[in-house]
Amino acid sequence: MFIHHFLTKKAILLIFALTLFAVVAACGGSDQAVRQIEVIKEVPVEKIVIQEVIKEVPVVKIVKQEVIKEVPVEKQVIKEVPVEVIKEVTVEKIVERIVEVQIAPPVKDKREIVFGGLDWDSALVQNGVARYIVEHGYGYPTSQIEGSTLPLFQGLRKGDVDITMEIWLPNQDAAWNEAVKAGEVIPVGKSLEDNWQSSFLIPGYLQDANPELDSIEDLKNDEFNSLFEQDGGKAVLLGCIAGWGCRTMQDGSPDTGVGQIVGMGLEDHVVLRDPGTSGALAAAIEGAFAKEDAILFYYWGPTALAHKLDMRDLEQPDPSECTDNSPVHGCAFPAAEIMIAMNIELVADAPELITFFKNWDWSAGNQLAAEGWYGENKKALKNAGRSSEEIYSATGIWYLKNNDAWRDWVPVDVWANVKAALAKED
Repeated sequence: MFIHHFLTKKAILLIFALTLFAVVAACGGSDQAVRQIEVIKEVPVEKIVIQEVIKEVPVVKIVKQEVIKEVPVEKQVIKEVPVEVIKEVTVEKIVERIVEVQIAPPVKDKREIVFGGLDWDSALVQNGVARYIVEHGYGYPTSQIEGSTLPLFQGLRKGDVDITMEIWLPNQDAAWNEAVKAGEVIPVGKSLEDNWQSSFLIPGYLQDANPELDSIEDLKNDEFNSLFEQDGGKAVLLGCIAGWGCRTMQDGSPDTGVGQIVGMGLEDHVVLRDPGTSGALAAAIEGAFAKEDAILFYYWGPTALAHKLDMRDLEQPDPSECTDNSPVHGCAFPAAEIMIAMNIELVADAPELITFFKNWDWSAGNQLAAEGWYGENKKALKNAGRSSEEIYSATGIWYLKNNDAWRDWVPVDVWANVKAALAKED
């Protein structure tokens, strides 16, 4: 009985001790915070490279606050306390952008392009055609300065003139070579490739009546020399106009050579007369032919007048007999190179025109057709109050409307622009 009582009491004490230990353990554990720390790795720098402008995106920090929940002890059972994970995330993403921006060049007004208005029909007819295409096809306003060869070429060198449609070589060899070497002008095309010129032409009817008159040497014979108008006992040569390149070829200069008259030994037999203008030269020739008068004159082709009249060339020393094949040393004119010339500044201002003039093809057929229409209509247009420049412009419009060759000189869009403008012309 005593032993049973003692064991029972001892068992109670043991149970009490265990219970107390459990409570203490439980209470001590509840003071411990459970924390999980998540290691956040740094976000690497990302680079998106497109091209050249760098933009930096500011650092963005996203912070999520910690929330800890306490779980009470129930029935002396220690449970795992759930903890909401603290996430402190720092996003540092620097985006480097080099953005390629296709920036169109600023639209600038197309400047006026000035043409050299050389004072003869073939050059002015070409101006009428070329200016219409440049204005209505390419969108550049145009104008022209009228004058003679030498002053207009100086204007081309200085930039007062942008385009000249006819630079006759070798007539202007010295000035041309100097300007090209100086980087002032460039050749961009050719015109009137099937050309000719001569200082010593006579009418066909005069040669038919005097078949032995066929050489410049015959002008040294009084029998033939006396057929022509005389000035101081010399036959009058109606020659090139002062200011034309061919004039220097005829009477020479200290810088170039003696010229044809002296070089051919004609200084005692022939005197040069300046007709004043190309119109006056043509009128004098037509007048003489109409009356079948004897006339010694300079002219060139392809031109409507040369095509219309029977002009015959007196035999002269061949160009190959002279230095550089140049008539300034006393020879006949060789076939000329007729250049389209551009002032160097226009290369940057209107580069697309270089291809246009490179494709330019002004044949004898084109010239004769256009100049023929001009000759037939200029009187009526003048009587209607049209200026000389307007008449040549009208000639250009007629040519473009009635010929298709120019279509190959320009891109399709330019051709369409010109056709649209021509459709509105009367």
